[in-house]
Amino acid sequence: MQNVNKNLLFSIVSLIIFIIISMVYNAPVISGDVAISQPDIVNYKGSAQEMVEYRNATGEETYWSDAMFGGMPTYQTGAQYDHHYIKKIDEVFRFLPRPADYMFLMFAGFFLLGMVLFKNWKYAFLGACLFAMGTYFFQLYEAGHNSKVHAIAYFAPLTAGIILLYREKYIIGFLLTSFFMALELVANHPQMTYYLGLALIIYVLVELYDKIKKNDIKTFAISSALALFAVILGIGMNATSIMATYEYGAQSTRGENDVTLFENANESGLDKDYITQWSYGQLETLNLLIPNLMGGGSIAAPDTKENLKKSIERNAQSPEEYQYFSQAIDMIPTYWGNQPFTSGPAYQGAVVILLFMLGLFLVKGKFKIWLGLATLLSILLAWGKNMMWFTDIFIDYVPLYDKFRAVSSILVIAEFTMPLLAVLAVYQFFKDKSLNITYKKKVLLYAGGGVVAFLLTLYIAGEGLFGFKSEFDQQLPMYMQKGIVADRVAMFKSDLIRSLIFVILALGLLMAYVWDKLKQREIVLAGLAVLTLIDLWGVDKRYLNKDNFISKRYVDYPFPTELTDRLYADAQSNPTIMQIAAKVPTNQVLAEIKNRDQGHYRVFNAATSTFNDASTSYFVSSVGGYHGAKLQNFQNVIDVYFARDSVLQKRLNVVGGEQQVLDMLNTKYFVVNAEDGPSVMPNPSALGNAWFVNHIKKVKNANEAIVQIGKIDTKNEAVVMDDLSDPVSNQNASIELISYAPNQLEFTSTNPNDGFAVFSEIYYNKGWVATIDGKPAEIIQTNYFLRGLEIPAGEHTIVFEFKPKVVETGGVLSLSSHIIFILFMLGGVYAMIQKRKNTLDNAR
Repeated sequence: MQNVNKNLLFSIVSLIIFIIISMVYNAPVISGDVAISQPDIVNYKGSAQEMVEYRNATGEETYWSDAMFGGMPTYQTGAQYDHHYIKKIDEVFRFLPRPADYMFLMFAGFFLLGMVLFKNWKYAFLGACLFAMGTYFFQLYEAGHNSKVHAIAYFAPLTAGIILLYREKYIIGFLLTSFFMALELVANHPQMTYYLGLALIIYVLVELYDKIKKNDIKTFAISSALALFAVILGIGMNATSIMATYEYGAQSTRGENDVTLFENANESGLDKDYITQWSYGQLETLNLLIPNLMGGGSIAAPDTKENLKKSIERNAQSPEEYQYFSQAIDMIPTYWGNQPFTSGPAYQGAVVILLFMLGLFLVKGKFKIWLGLATLLSILLAWGKNMMWFTDIFIDYVPLYDKFRAVSSILVIAEFTMPLLAVLAVYQFFKDKSLNITYKKKVLLYAGGGVVAFLLTLYIAGEGLFGFKSEFDQQLPMYMQKGIVADRVAMFKSDLIRSLIFVILALGLLMAYVWDKLKQREIVLAGLAVLTLIDLWGVDKRYLNKDNFISKRYVDYPFPTELTDRLYADAQSNPTIMQIAAKVPTNQVLAEIKNRDQGHYRVFNAATSTFNDASTSYFVSSVGGYHGAKLQNFQNVIDVYFARDSVLQKRLNVVGGEQQVLDMLNTKYFVVNAEDGPSVMPNPSALGNAWFVNHIKKVKNANEAIVQIGKIDTKNEAVVMDDLSDPVSNQNASIELISYAPNQLEFTSTNPNDGFAVFSEIYYNKGWVATIDGKPAEIIQTNYFLRGLEIPAGEHTIVFEFKPKVVETGGVLSLSSHIIFILFMLGGVYAMIQKRKNTLDNAR
């Protein structure tokens, strides 16, 4: 009882320390006037603005927004659902300011897993430090990949629940598994959850093998059945978001593609080139141990390029050449790996890697097998196109694997399993009585010494073994190539020595204990935790530091339309604010369009990266935007008409067809860069919100449909894949939008004849319903990606409403699942109380 109380007390103290660490690291947010600026969240604010404005104005939720890509569901851009109570609990857990909230969750979640494994707060605390400070997570904070790091934070507690189930702790295991499965899904990052699923499948298979050896299939079956039910219950508590995402996913770029005109295209899922575009290099994997092995991130600090600066100073052939290359230094990457772009290395810490290597020899049984296999799988899959035969197996045969891009991110599994095996190694080192002193000494000398020897070998031979050159270097004069290579070598050696020091210090602590130079294991544990914090803190600060924290006014409103004196002054001292200030001219133009024209139309913003920037959507409905899972039909239109693939366009004979696409989308304005800054160009050929046509062209399939829209007279013709009759005429016919909301559009039409109208609204058949004078009307897929209606002669009122049944059904399932969980929780608590009471009675 005393040990339980002591563990509880120090667990609370540990959580308080985690809060302090999280807040101290992110110290600027303490004042409340400063917040972190995250590029992805800036884009999110743009994409979600129409939805937020509608919610604030009506108190209701819209599940469709016209803000981006001509219109798409809001399921992945911040939609809120009825009866999603588990999300409220998650918000309670994230009580600290961002990103301290996620940082604390990382610590606390792994601490819970440690308490389940060790029932000892000291090892749980060390494990939390080994895991939560991983450098990749801080790059996620900096970039604004909040849902990704949110999902990762729940890896550990969900794993704890699964482990308890297979330890036959059925009640607490079931409750924790269902609870944290629900929280894992609240994070809404299916890719991360899927990757954890792969790791846990390996764990279950290892458990199965172990139970078969022990002839104990019955307990395995019970544990597995409860685990499955707990996962289903967790899914149920998120039913609306999961069902809506699943329904949307089938018609997004993650689903089947009805257009087969592109090279390397998959019929279902993403194409292989896109999936593996971000593949971790095989040599790059050593970044887990040496952060700057590959030169750090694609954008490196100027103080890492001293040799390059000197080479320019000494060798420039003219003042003009010196000035040109001196100004270009920031654009020259120190990163020399083969990823298109990277924020930085997936450094997990020298202490972690050392302890992981020791764990391969100190830890016995199923946990070593599970964690070793999961780590290996994570690394091999992260290599992507650098081990394509292995990646092909998963893309072709493993369900859902082809739905996710950037395979390098599967390293998150190694970044979870390696710290876990590392802390297990420390626990076994001190607690496993079957490990004699002689064996421990051998492990430290051979495995630990092997890590030291490996680092020393790289220091001596690395410059000759590795090229330190990138394809980008070929654009530079030879003297600059030598300069940047010298800088990369210097970064490599500096960080190698740094890692070597931490390895030697950590190894020294363990050796001192084993050779009786240090008597108290608590000092060793504290020393390992402190070394880890110092090591990772220093590298993490390269990617998330004071420059990422700015005045809250710029975070809350990142699209200013006026360059005030204060904004100008702040921009001079902070590169993040400088980027915000640089967009003021474009924001001004967009705001002027919005103020001048209150109608429903779209804008094509060529002054930004049109299809990779959502700032336009903050002000007006945009043809472009920023999202990782667009509707497939719209992505196909982009790929055919806007991807600047002249070979494809010539082959299809649709060169210049992008103008017709823009006209059909009612693109009334273009924003372009002119000599004096961004300017507006009206589009006189925009077709409006809807129009009657006088000819229908029937095609056989989607391939023909998407090609024909670049060839026909879209004002008078329409392309359909249905068997429709030609309308009589569009003369003296009119159709007008009289009311607009993102989820409801109302039109009036007048036509002396039966007619066919095309609407400049994206076709999506999972929720949009149409009525003509209150009577249901069939929405016809028209011009490949738009909507069309057959409208009878006369005057009519046409209404489009977005009423996704999946939201209503999901709400019922979500409420039911919450009720079931509460009942199980109450029953479980009662059962545990009764069990404890019976135990105490028997003890008396």
